[in-house]
Amino acid sequence: MEIVNIFMQRASESGIFQGCNLPNNGPRISHLCYADDVIFIGAWSSNNILALNRILRWLCLVSGLKVNRNKCHLYGVGVPQAEVARLAALANCSAGSLPFLHLGVPIGVNMKRARYWKPVLDKFSSKLYKWKARHLSFAGRMTLAKSVLGSLPSYYLSLFAAPKCVLKSMKKIRRDFIWGKSSTGHKMRWIRWESLVKAKKFGGMGLGAVQGFNLAMLSKWWWRFKASPNELWAKVVTAIHHSNSSNSPPNFVPLKKSITGVWKDVVSVEAAFASRGVSLSANIVPAGDSWKWSSDPNGSFSVKQVRLDLDSADATSGSESFVYDWNPWATPKANYLLWRAMTGKIASKVGLHIRGIPLGDTCCSRCGCEEEDPDHIFVRCLWARCIWWNVLVWMRVPYPANISNLKELIDFIKNQPGGKVWKRIVYLVALATVWSIWRARNEKVFEDRFIPILLSVEQAKEDAFLWVCNRTNLKKICWEKWKDFDLLDLL
Repeated sequence: MEIVNIFMQRASESGIFQGCNLPNNGPRISHLCYADDVIFIGAWSSNNILALNRILRWLCLVSGLKVNRNKCHLYGVGVPQAEVARLAALANCSAGSLPFLHLGVPIGVNMKRARYWKPVLDKFSSKLYKWKARHLSFAGRMTLAKSVLGSLPSYYLSLFAAPKCVLKSMKKIRRDFIWGKSSTGHKMRWIRWESLVKAKKFGGMGLGAVQGFNLAMLSKWWWRFKASPNELWAKVVTAIHHSNSSNSPPNFVPLKKSITGVWKDVVSVEAAFASRGVSLSANIVPAGDSWKWSSDPNGSFSVKQVRLDLDSADATSGSESFVYDWNPWATPKANYLLWRAMTGKIASKVGLHIRGIPLGDTCCSRCGCEEEDPDHIFVRCLWARCIWWNVLVWMRVPYPANISNLKELIDFIKNQPGGKVWKRIVYLVALATVWSIWRARNEKVFEDRFIPILLSVEQAKEDAFLWVCNRTNLKKICWEKWKDFDLLDLL
């Protein structure tokens, strides 16, 4: 490819090959190389085709590599197809027509039209196929839906502003997958979609919204344009969209509205940011000889930071104040369960009855003393209290009096005096205990099998031990010391 680059530069400079001259003293474009793909760009003429044939012949003689003309195509912009076929025969390759794909990106199409997004939606849907939802837990579905958003459509979403109908379709595919929708119906939706997509920092589950991802990916081009003005693509944009206005601010991004295309989509996201209460241009400030992203403490740009800025603006106007403290040492399923339990969003008997599910009774299946709501399952039930008493005694934490809900209990455990590592381990054990109680409750409700209290306690200890050993960077601790809750080696 370096040989190709040298040949084309010399051929263009000497006038052998007529490249594309951009206005406003912009660069002359004759070729674009990426990996083993090359696009030659030039004036439409027989002389240019003959010159290109000679250059490719020289390349073969110098490098020993011969171009496979069967894989080459000739495209004409604003040229009749018959003329394209004539010069294609001269170039000994196939006559191509717009639109076409290059490096996975459609060239020569209007991406405002939803039909050109069908390949993305098809891939998106295939990865989040409904049958998978039946075999994955809620945490598994959340993880897969988040992963697919960050991989499959990112190529398109980083270049094009997706139409509203496409964003709506992608949102529906994710939503149906998360809630396990099938041809026979869908599972009950316990949590508002806005709470699922909101960042964890602002009280959500961190799934991420498709539109926010699209805006953040497009904003990257604003940053790159200001931070790397000498790159070829930035020079091309400047030449095409050059403005002579003297009133432009220092962080102005040029745009000629009469010219449609990708760059117009990139610049148009400023209005979308403004509607969310975030100024894109104001976040890119002059700082000596470099540019900084003002909302980041280090001044560096990242797509993650932009998404946090958008979520922060949305959170300011929202009414939810509960922010869950995610413990990365625990498994996602345990964190999701505690998050839902503390907000009352689990399938308790009272919760099912409120949502219209016919039940014989709403009393607790284990103690039969009270109606089964989330706080009763995890705190007020006699069996749950016994489990907590054994776990807290094992951790040498006093059992709290006059606590009737799960949030108060978790806050009590987290606020015990101790070092940072010790606090996180104690919180980890609390998560394992909640998971163990929920597992025991489900065994009794669905299998009519009672799990003894001490067995639930041991399961909580074992789960927490496995998480400490496999999900942290702490020193390894032996099981014998863990059984005595001797954490000196970890601290």
